[in-house]
Amino acid sequence: MTLKKHQITNRDYWQTRADWYVKPGEKGWRDPNPKWGIWGISDDELTVLPADLNGKNCLEIGCGAGYVSAWMARRGAFVVGVDPTPNQLSTAVRLNKEQDLNVHFVEGFGETLPFADETFDFAISEYGAALWADPYEWIPEASRVLKLGASLHFMTNHSLSITCMADDETEGLTKSLQRPYLSLYKTQWPDEESVEFHLPHGKWIELLVSNGFEIKRLIELGAPSGSVSRYQWANSEWGQSWPTEEIWCVTKTVNSL
Repeated sequence: MTLKKHQITNRDYWQTRADWYVKPGEKGWRDPNPKWGIWGISDDELTVLPADLNGKNCLEIGCGAGYVSAWMARRGAFVVGVDPTPNQLSTAVRLNKEQDLNVHFVEGFGETLPFADETFDFAISEYGAALWADPYEWIPEASRVLKLGASLHFMTNHSLSITCMADDETEGLTKSLQRPYLSLYKTQWPDEESVEFHLPHGKWIELLVSNGFEIKRLIELGAPSGSVSRYQWANSEWGQSWPTEEIWCVTKTVNSL
């Protein structure tokens, strides 16, 4: 398989930054109550994960340290986590052994999932592929490996927050537009080598529908009062007025061509 430039760039980027996610990963594996995104909002409030996954085949796309996979396994699922970064996967494998949850981890890219058609009952990406993989490639792949009637949930930065994000991370989220909304796609920050992917909502809808998905929910997340994030750019005052993150919940209703 010939890798694309952004795949090599992002894999190398996360190889060198995997250590920064070891402690959050360990915390996530220990926590029986899922918490989402930069503000750590409880799943009790958001209900992103199905309550009962007993016996279901579930996939985490871009699993990183694998804590979302652990949350699904604790709900009775047979879980596979896929990620292109060996250093991230080594953390996931170690924690899986320590927690004895029997999650299966595979090295691979969201754009070329190493699984047969219609394998999974549920798939999720908390950032992971949703941010670091090309949506025009990973969304069709997610549709391909999901069974008819299966759901895909994915979380990423809200498109408005990306439009208002300053190039300088120390400035963070601003109250003015920093880049065009309608042309959002590939984003490279001046001080980072990695490549992010963002789309306007209209293009997300068009892409999802064209790949056989029906949109069930779009959850727009702001910052709860008094919340603090470990990310320098995350401005809770900004996030109490405008959404910082979004979660798409879609169901495969048609086998795409």
